[in-house]
Amino acid sequence: MRNKRNFWLNTSNIYLYLLFKTLLALLVLFASQLFFYYYNTRIFHVDGFGEWMGVLLGNLTFGIATVGFMLLPYYAANLIPFHFRWNKHYHHITEIFFFYVPILFILITNICDAAYFQFTYRRLSGEIFRYLGIGGNMGTLWPKFLHDYWPATVFGCIIIPLVFLIGTRLRLAVRNRYRKHTLNDIIGLVIGAACVLFLFRGGFGKNLEWRDTAKYCQAKNCALVTNSGYNIVRTFNGGTLEDESFMSDSKALQLFNPVFAADSTAIPEAYAGWAPGAGRWDEFDTVQGSYSFGLLQPRYSNVVVIVLESFSQEYMGCYNSQAKTSFTPFLDSLSRHSVVYQGRANGKKSIEGIPSIFASLPTLMTFPLTLSDYFSDTCYALPSILRDHNYHTAFFHGSYNGVMAFDKLCNKLGFQEYYGQNEYMTDPYARESDYDGCWGIYDEYYLQYMVRKLSTFKEPFMAGVFTLSSHHPYTMQPGHEHDFVEGKHPICRVVMYSDNALRKFFDAARHTDWYKNTLFVITADHPGQGLTPEYNGYSGWYRIPMMFYLPRYEECLVPEMGKEWSTAQVSQRLMQQTDIMPTILEYLGIATPAVCFGTSALSNAYGWQIAYGNGYYQLETSDGVAVLGQEKEEIIGKGNMPLLKSIIQQYNHRMIDNQLVIQK
Repeated sequence: MRNKRNFWLNTSNIYLYLLFKTLLALLVLFASQLFFYYYNTRIFHVDGFGEWMGVLLGNLTFGIATVGFMLLPYYAANLIPFHFRWNKHYHHITEIFFFYVPILFILITNICDAAYFQFTYRRLSGEIFRYLGIGGNMGTLWPKFLHDYWPATVFGCIIIPLVFLIGTRLRLAVRNRYRKHTLNDIIGLVIGAACVLFLFRGGFGKNLEWRDTAKYCQAKNCALVTNSGYNIVRTFNGGTLEDESFMSDSKALQLFNPVFAADSTAIPEAYAGWAPGAGRWDEFDTVQGSYSFGLLQPRYSNVVVIVLESFSQEYMGCYNSQAKTSFTPFLDSLSRHSVVYQGRANGKKSIEGIPSIFASLPTLMTFPLTLSDYFSDTCYALPSILRDHNYHTAFFHGSYNGVMAFDKLCNKLGFQEYYGQNEYMTDPYARESDYDGCWGIYDEYYLQYMVRKLSTFKEPFMAGVFTLSSHHPYTMQPGHEHDFVEGKHPICRVVMYSDNALRKFFDAARHTDWYKNTLFVITADHPGQGLTPEYNGYSGWYRIPMMFYLPRYEECLVPEMGKEWSTAQVSQRLMQQTDIMPTILEYLGIATPAVCFGTSALSNAYGWQIAYGNGYYQLETSDGVAVLGQEKEEIIGKGNMPLLKSIIQQYNHRMIDNQLVIQK
């Protein structure tokens, strides 16, 4: 038998024992929150003592609610007024399964999120359980995660043993069986239940909701207030939307109408396309001109949408006036011959980017569309529309078939064919060594494969491709280990590799018959890690490239108009991912009505960007940012709150009522 001196607490008072166990749970949770902040210091910018006090109060409030919720079975097992609470076997079972397992869940999710947060800028949520089933080859990647994010690994190896060390030093002794405890047990049950209710609700006020984080600090710092364990449990059903009604439906439609239909009669046959770095080209004087614009833009132009993995404007010289080191020399050169916008992502995950780009559907809820309750909703996406206009449609992604359910999503969006790693390996040029050992085929090899496949398609066609090499664990293709410069983060080198793979793609495509009659749209699924404070703010979290390149126009117009067309200027119009679909439809002159939560850059000179994360919505316009959280509104500059509410209301209504298709 252990000597009493070996225990820091040795008591037969079960209520005192539960109090100390609760304090232990709060202590380790707070320690993991401190580590989360330490690991992501560069992302957060807390303004002064007042906001710090709000963050601390929020941590205490959400910490209490987390412990109360996670340890609810533990409290119930120990507060029931029966003597078997002191049975050692019963005690050991409740300690292991009802105390240590929940505490380890809280700790491990917080530690993992400390490393994962820099990719998404969002705390883990209930979607993680669905995502793990489609997210990737985790068995291969876990060892890399543990190695690459070693501070999190070290912290876990320290804090987890400490939990058991301290926990086992708190002992519940058997109470005197010869005394009557009935009255004490009843009073203890009543008071204990009241305390548990206090913990569960996060205080004496109304029941705490995970979106209440915005009450304690600026929305951009909300992730410091909540914790991953609480988020995951409380957003377990985060794929369900609430039927918001901020205003009348007619008022909402006045502010924003999601039904888009390009007016084909407004685009004459002589229409030339875009002005460089701006919107539409001004009308060209065909009398004085030396050629006809009508010959330059066939209505059946091919479309190739290139979605680059984790590309941020921060890595690109063309978006930073060459002030920073550029890791995209090819895209910088291509930008001088393209229409370039201030691109914005609508989310921070790949699984959110694809629906935004190809269906003009942002993720304005906790779960991505693919994992939400609305995945079965009928939608009329860009591939479906173009397929109905005799386009051949195909999607290319070099990862294994089924990753993040992209194959199912692409089928839903209307892509007729899907080319993944399985299809690549049937190509006569494919080799086993083309596989990067983690995610899929190296970009250089896969993009060359795509050129070969596109050359077999009947025109017109529309193809989408999603690259993968610029992603953790940042594996470099053999033979290129010393070809690209290092940056502040390992992602910089693989971004430069993918940029070079893209250069080789265009070099090969330039020799095909379909190249000159193709519109190339170059964007990203989401930005990579922010390296400087400028890219760790509201808009910096979402800045991605947005380029439109038309080889036919360049060939005909540069000789005629010279350097005025070949410009490196970037349009200041915000262009979000959901703007791509309506812009392409208008460019092609396709007047089919479609639900689009974006606007065409050809007819709308003022863009905006909407996103959702950490329990709040944000809308960025050229004038400012509007932020909407639970019972809190935040305006930066001249943020447009009515527009934000209009979009949210119509998005929720249409998703809930399955109204993503215009009924004829």
